Amino acid sequence: MSLYSRKYAYQTVLVIAATLALVSVIMIFVTFPIFYTYFARVKMELAYEMKFCKKSAENVFNFVNEVEYYDPKREQLLDISQCQERNDKSFLLQ
Repeated sequence: MSLYSRKYAYQTVLVIAATLALVSVIMIFVTFPIFYTYFARVKMELAYEMKFCKKSAENVFNFVNEVEYYDPKREQLLDISQCQERNDKSFLLQ
């Protein structure tokens, strides 16, 4: 192998290695903001869903605490809140 062909081979390897390194750095600068915005959006949506779920559970528990029962003997509605003390929030939500 002559000196010229060896030098040409090294230059080719150097150019390929430099090109791959440059492409990888460019891809990092392109993909990191994309991933960051995606995960930020997922985090925001998850927080919204958790807030909605908690509010929905609170509404269900408040509704259950105020359920009226029907007594067929009296043929009238009985309010369960008259039989027990009223809490604003259920113990499960605390």
